[in-house]
Amino acid sequence: MFKNIMNIFSELDVKIKKIMKYGLKFSMFFCFIAALILLFYETIYASPDLYYIGLKMIETGLFFITEFIICGIAVDKISKQMI
Repeated sequence: MFKNIMNIFSELDVKIKKIMKYGLKFSMFFCFIAALILLFYETIYASPDLYYIGLKMIETGLFFITEFIICGIAVDKISKQMI
């Protein structure tokens, strides 16, 4: 199963890989900012709203990661079928 997943990623189009790479970097940066917000909340305990903002940002970042991966694979499969 792991070989199948690696084959899917190795056969992706170069442009799609590039878009996925930048999308994953953006999503990881977004999660990093959210972790900093949660760290700030943990050390200072400013308000509970800060906690919920950090949690929602991490949730959104993880959602972006899965969307970039799934949509990248789907677009690649569709573009290969169209040719």
